Amino acid sequence: MKDVYKKILVPVDDSNQAVNALHEAIAVAKRNEAELFILNVKDETRLRGTSIALAMSLEEIEEESKQIINNLTKDFPKDVAFQTVTYIGNPKKDIVKFAEDNAMDLIVIGANSKKLVDRILIGSTTSYVVEKSPCNVMVVK
Repeated sequence: MKDVYKKILVPVDDSNQAVNALHEAIAVAKRNEAELFILNVKDETRLRGTSIALAMSLEEIEEESKQIINNLTKDFPKDVAFQTVTYIGNPKKDIVKFAEDNAMDLIVIGANSKKLVDRILIGSTTSYVVEKSPCNVMVVK
């Protein structure tokens, strides 16, 4: 375990678990005087749809991502430095890639993805991140 975390990644979606993870990450960032990187990965499979879910347009996915980021950062503490980042791709792979490419010290992630259907179809993002991460991962319930 590292003594100090300076770069903390928080992957977010529109779930309660993401909100809980962000609150925990803010507390860790304050204790460590760290910078937060808030990442929302727009799932590219939603552009094509599945047998269970209809396809969404790129504009709809972009708007949803903006709403997620705005909702989570509108009352952000002034004493915590943060950056927001959005990608379009595969959430679990892009979270790990971002952590690798940007030398993150810690990933703080919610315990479950937002929908049971998503977990069944694409597997648990959290499990993947824990297994493949280049740094420590804190899983928040």
